[in-house]
Amino acid sequence: MFSIYIFFLYIHILSAVLSIGPLFVMLMIVKKMRIASNAEMPPYIEAFQGAIAIVKHSGHILVISGILLMWHAGYAWNTSWIILTFLVMLASIVFLARAFKPTLHTFHTPVYHHQQFVSLLQRKTWMYIVLLLIMLWLMVAKPIIW
Repeated sequence: MFSIYIFFLYIHILSAVLSIGPLFVMLMIVKKMRIASNAEMPPYIEAFQGAIAIVKHSGHILVISGILLMWHAGYAWNTSWIILTFLVMLASIVFLARAFKPTLHTFHTPVYHHQQFVSLLQRKTWMYIVLLLIMLWLMVAKPIIW
């Protein structure tokens, strides 16, 4: 039986997959960047930026579908797991805005150092994965902390 809740849930799960999946692809791109020459870097950087765009836009859908699910299911906004999810989400938004763009903009500038650039992208990707996994745990486990 089709219901609007099932539809929102499907959209929410699909957007969660799309918001975290490309991050693992980004790790593979970073691995290739580590051994690439400077002349070979632009396609990798473009692919990395494309993956970030997918993560960002699917995150928008994730938030909207999550709010619709909360509303439809009747969850209270002051539930601990909802508050914590929003706090982690805000942290991830700030992190995403500040993590990759400044690093990527150093390419072809005097401050660019290949190995430092690649290591920074790898570290920030893992940090973002951890933030999203915490958010995923909060949404799935729905722990009542207070």
